[in-house]
Amino acid sequence: TGFEALVWAPLLLAAAVLGFLCWNFPPARIFMGDAGSGFLGIILGIFSLQASSNAPQFLWVWLILLGVFIVDATFTLLRRLMRGDKVYEAHRSHAYQFASRSVGRHLPVTVGVLLINLFWLLPVALCVGVWGLDGLLGLLIAYVPLVLLAVRYRAGELEKAI
Repeated sequence: TGFEALVWAPLLLAAAVLGFLCWNFPPARIFMGDAGSGFLGIILGIFSLQASSNAPQFLWVWLILLGVFIVDATFTLLRRLMRGDKVYEAHRSHAYQFASRSVGRHLPVTVGVLLINLFWLLPVALCVGVWGLDGLLGLLIAYVPLVLLAVRYRAGELEKAI
């Protein structure tokens, strides 16, 4: 695409995160916590802005590639806000957490997220970034199934007592 220089910083971050993944892949032995995930979120946001400053369609690409996290977090936050919850308090109401509890462990859900990213979001992002699909259309194509999954796995709902 003529923007090969943009790939090095994300690849370096991916290499660093892969080193951590050895310890964090289910069953996790250490956890990143909010500080680590917040840092990664800020860095990915910076990467997306840097890329979009070189080519506007790359903002759409990043929004698509981060779709699982964006949809789950946004859906959960909006539901909690509408219910009047204190959104800064700890909770266990993300779709990922409900899905993990419903299957009894994290590994199948983690693998599912990996498969969604590889076989759904990445191809849609490539259509936008490389083959010229309209960014908004690509985002809609990518997000509709993710929103359905967020609804299916009750993102943002109160956890029912057993």
